Amino acid sequence: MKRTIALILSVLPLLWSTGVHASGFSVESGIQQEFWEDTRDSSGSQTLLPLRIEWAGENATVGLLTGGVHATVDISGDGERSLTNTLDTKLNLSYVVQGKLPVDLLIGMDVNLPTGKTDLSSADLLALVRDSEIVTVTTFGEGVNLNPTLSLAKAWGAWSAGVGAGYNVRRKYDLTPGLNGYDPGDILSLGAQVQREFPRGYVGRIFGKFARFGKDRAPSTDLFREGDYRMAGVGISRAGAAWEADVNLRGAFRGKTEILSGGSLVTEPERSRGDEWSAEASVRHRFRKNVSLSGSVRGLIISENGYSEGDFRHNGSKEKIALSIGCDRSFAGGMAAGVSLKGFLMTEEQQAVPQFREERTSRGIALAFRIAMN
Repeated sequence: MKRTIALILSVLPLLWSTGVHASGFSVESGIQQEFWEDTRDSSGSQTLLPLRIEWAGENATVGLLTGGVHATVDISGDGERSLTNTLDTKLNLSYVVQGKLPVDLLIGMDVNLPTGKTDLSSADLLALVRDSEIVTVTTFGEGVNLNPTLSLAKAWGAWSAGVGAGYNVRRKYDLTPGLNGYDPGDILSLGAQVQREFPRGYVGRIFGKFARFGKDRAPSTDLFREGDYRMAGVGISRAGAAWEADVNLRGAFRGKTEILSGGSLVTEPERSRGDEWSAEASVRHRFRKNVSLSGSVRGLIISENGYSEGDFRHNGSKEKIALSIGCDRSFAGGMAAGVSLKGFLMTEEQQAVPQFREERTSRGIALAFRIAMN
């Protein structure tokens, strides 16, 4: 059954999940320090203090993820802005049904509790909320969100497959002082994966995801609707006594958005989001009985969007390369600690959507330390 449960978790529409572990109570915390800068004389940092608490029984899991952040941004010509606050708290409830039905089930409920920060000034919002390819925290707070999920998996011989669905009900919150009662719209997510085991520990897979977004609304006014999201990929992994390796290739494609025009939403004439292609490879080596070393590399290419160069909604291409190395050690009594170092280099042509950005090259580094107790 472990194989189908692992598969269920992998197709759980790529939504936040604490995972399933051995029965018991676990706590994990640490600190991550990030720095970045670009060739337009802008720079910034984020200091993250995450906290994860989880209880896992035989079939049920209860998890809580929260933390704090200190973010700073220094934009050339605009000065420095900063924010120190707690983040929203994520509560995850899940229950596994195994061996009682023709398929295994994972029933879940993810809840976002608004312990973070909203109602930022428009200037702070534009400055502090950065690209997810540059910083880890891209939103400092939202409203109460409820995301029920259901995933099914089945194994037969060397084959196994799983499907999952989630519906994220996102409630209103105050985005800025000028936009109180902002409604970000609900999200429907569907995911699927098929995999096959091969000799010598190899596993091949194909997977995909679809997401449909509701309308962003202010009180009594439609503002925007993100285009449909489609992702498809293939991967292969191998797990041995001392070595583990994983390689994945993904393509993500977004539909046309609906934008406000003449007092109502209309579908844009071209796609404002370009196609995304990514490749990532990771390896882990059990150096000693209680010490493991890891490393990964990821490449990303985002193509130009559908608008011609010179159009006011034209986005150029974006390329990124990211590297990471890490070391983890376990201790007696269920203690574990780890340290990792990450770095990236990203080049962007001029961007117009969602906000104007001149051509630039960004680079960043992140050092993280974690400690866990099971």
